[in-house]
Amino acid sequence: MAKISDVEAKRGYRLLVELDSGRVIYLNMTDKIETVRFHDLKNEAIFEQVETDGYALYWDFGRITMSLSEINEMTRIANEQASKQGVI
Repeated sequence: MAKISDVEAKRGYRLLVELDSGRVIYLNMTDKIETVRFHDLKNEAIFEQVETDGYALYWDFGRITMSLSEINEMTRIANEQASKQGVI
């Protein structure tokens, strides 16, 4: 299984996630920050402090986390929605 090699916060609550396999994921977190679990990430100072241990993303010293499997699931759902809309 691939591991996260790097993560970078971008404008508009987006993340650039690089995997050691060479795959790059551009993850839109806009909908996620509206949930109770990720609500504190609306604070851009916290959002921008994203880190990784290779298996998950974490913010605020691990108080908020998102696993690689969750990232893959978000990407799969986004791709399915785009495909239905004829975007990809």
